[in-house]
Amino acid sequence: MKIVARHLLILFLAIPPLAQVHADEKYTPEDPIAAVDGEAIFLGELNLILTERFKPADLRRVAMEVQQVTAALLVRRHLAMKTLRSQGGESLEAMIRRQIDGVAAEASRRGSSLAEQARLRMADENSLKAHLAWRTAWAQYLKSKLTEANLRRFFEQRRIQYAGHRWEVSQIFLKMDPTDTAAIANAEQSLADLAGELSAADDPEQAFAIAAQQHSDAGSAGNGGMVGWVKNDGDLPGSVMAVIRKTSDGKIGGPVRSPLGLHLVYVHQSEPGELEFEQMTDQTQLRRDAIDALFSALINQQSEANIQWFIPALKPPSEVAIFPQP
Repeated sequence: MKIVARHLLILFLAIPPLAQVHADEKYTPEDPIAAVDGEAIFLGELNLILTERFKPADLRRVAMEVQQVTAALLVRRHLAMKTLRSQGGESLEAMIRRQIDGVAAEASRRGSSLAEQARLRMADENSLKAHLAWRTAWAQYLKSKLTEANLRRFFEQRRIQYAGHRWEVSQIFLKMDPTDTAAIANAEQSLADLAGELSAADDPEQAFAIAAQQHSDAGSAGNGGMVGWVKNDGDLPGSVMAVIRKTSDGKIGGPVRSPLGLHLVYVHQSEPGELEFEQMTDQTQLRRDAIDALFSALINQQSEANIQWFIPALKPPSEVAIFPQP
């Protein structure tokens, strides 16, 4: 435990101190940015996450969009922490206390304190303790859940995603201004109507190709929207690939949003993959997706929670969902 505590403190000491409160200089680290069921989330906690992730010399340089997304992540952490605490009970609380006491003892050995380490990062002691509590609880949860047996089960449940399955697809793509929510909503409805018309056509495949030539903003428009064979996230945006994996051959999927715009896809054909769990030479993506799924499951157990925002500048835009989409 002393080794772990020392490791955490070394990580803190490696982060340069900060100069200003980023969201608005009238706020202090002790000010709440949001609350989950009346339990405050403080600006100091946000500073700690930004410091760990970006290590800026001055948090004022972090784009407001990044601050908002990070604030949303922090709220999700608090939701997940409520679930972990309800599951872990007193044994988890005791583990958290031991971890915080260990970090405090290591700081003292170095002539510092939790309060001082927090202050250097524009945080306060309570924010630092909440930060340490999350890291302790989350690490313990992953240790208990991210076993080989569970990874194998996760693989089998999502075989279509990891076993090498591939799809031949076309798309109709509309480039959108992400800040124009009204235009996005109107275009999304238009694409949904178009999808219904194309699906009802005598030859949906041919109708889709003609529509792509007429409406798509993608470079593939001149070729009837033909993208070709895709397999992994990155071949097309992850949200689009998720829709493709759920769409049968000869069917239309979407519309779906991505950071690039709006997409409507047509699946011409698909080929099943034959890779087995034991044959995976790189489980990085599988493990990352399993961790995301565990995090989402913890959050969704708090779907009835009441979330309040107190610093308007940090409230994420409506398209940033706090609760994971099914």
